[in-house]
Amino acid sequence: MQQQERVLVKHSVTGRMLVNSTEGPTYTFNPQGELTLIKLYGVKTAQGAAVVELKAELNVFRFEEPAEGPVIKHWYYVGDNPVQYDADAECLSITVQSEIEYRPDEYWE
Repeated sequence: MQQQERVLVKHSVTGRMLVNSTEGPTYTFNPQGELTLIKLYGVKTAQGAAVVELKAELNVFRFEEPAEGPVIKHWYYVGDNPVQYDADAECLSITVQSEIEYRPDEYWE
């Protein structure tokens, strides 16, 4: 079995799921100096509009789920960085400025 990975975009205040890569969208991560540009492809218009509307209150997560071994979680801070949606291309672009990586197995047994 190979490693699985997924990306989630959530509203930080309510916890509402806005985009979940397991539901179809694909994604890329492109480091750009101290920032990283995350692009999610296949994001429907309603989802993209909701993310842009809530851009000041986003949590972006990436979960690495190895075939053998513990899950590794990555939390990305958006801050005041650009969040854009291209409806024609169904592409959501989120620029993040920092990442915190953690392993839940180090906190819970």
